[in-house]
Amino acid sequence: MKFDYVDIRGKFLPIVPLEIKGKDDWIQFHVFVDTGASQSIFNVIFCEILGVNLEEGERISIMVGDGSFIPAFVHKIKVRFADKEFDANIGFSKRLGVEFNIMGRKDFFENFVFSFNDYHRTLEVTEIVK
Repeated sequence: MKFDYVDIRGKFLPIVPLEIKGKDDWIQFHVFVDTGASQSIFNVIFCEILGVNLEEGERISIMVGDGSFIPAFVHKIKVRFADKEFDANIGFSKRLGVEFNIMGRKDFFENFVFSFNDYHRTLEVTEIVK
């Protein structure tokens, strides 16, 4: 599956659609694929629409780009990405300091090969056959 990078204020970024099972139905998000992030993390504002009770998750500390740590609560949630449905660990934080949700390596890079082509501004994703 191939995705075109998205222009965010003049910068082309690998942002892809990710569906998450909410209370009643699947909800589509657009997430930044971050090879430097070990954990996927979303802004806490999405907990309510997904039916997630924030503090019922596992509390962890996540190091961010400036070396500081932010608290997050990790929940195992059913997701659909690149035509595959599986459970993924998604962290939610009140202190996520970027304007988009992040897809980290855990669970996603274990199921797919990600091939970034910055020259052509595309991301190719291939499911790993186990």
